[in-house]
Amino acid sequence: GPYPLTVEFRGEASLEEITKYSWTFFRLEDGKEIPFGTARSGKVVEYRFEERGKYRVYLTVYTADQRFAQSHVDVDVRSKPPKARFTADPYPEVQVGKTVTFDAQESRDPDGTIVSYIWNFGDGSLRETREPLVRHKYDKPGKYEVRLVVIDDYDDRSEPAVLRLRVVPKGCGSCP
Repeated sequence: GPYPLTVEFRGEASLEEITKYSWTFFRLEDGKEIPFGTARSGKVVEYRFEERGKYRVYLTVYTADQRFAQSHVDVDVRSKPPKARFTADPYPEVQVGKTVTFDAQESRDPDGTIVSYIWNFGDGSLRETREPLVRHKYDKPGKYEVRLVVIDDYDDRSEPAVLRLRVVPKGCGSCP
């Protein structure tokens, strides 16, 4: 999930009679485990991850006669999702064959950058771009639902932003 992320870790499934539960936390960077945070003890512990990243959490359990076993789980703390927003010009109507400029410069990523714009023009045309401006022409009159999804530098996707556009026949007097 997105940060800050609180995770509850449960060691209750250990099979023998356990006398000690020890939890340690590592950040994964370039394939290396970097210790961070404070070790915790207890059958059940909570930890709040304040930053996005990949983490590994180890549980070491001990029995009364000092035998031990260890297991780990990886945690992927995602970034906050980006928000897609866009406008169209002309809008809300355009004539068949005229170019519509879609502008997604108001899309935002609260903790990174947008790296990709995925456009669905509602007429069967899809396009992925690296830039927020795109142009498109419609060949047939009708009502079209245009959707935009943006992807950030952590590969998180926005919810789709939607605009409804009317494409009218050539010669329409009230539209560009």
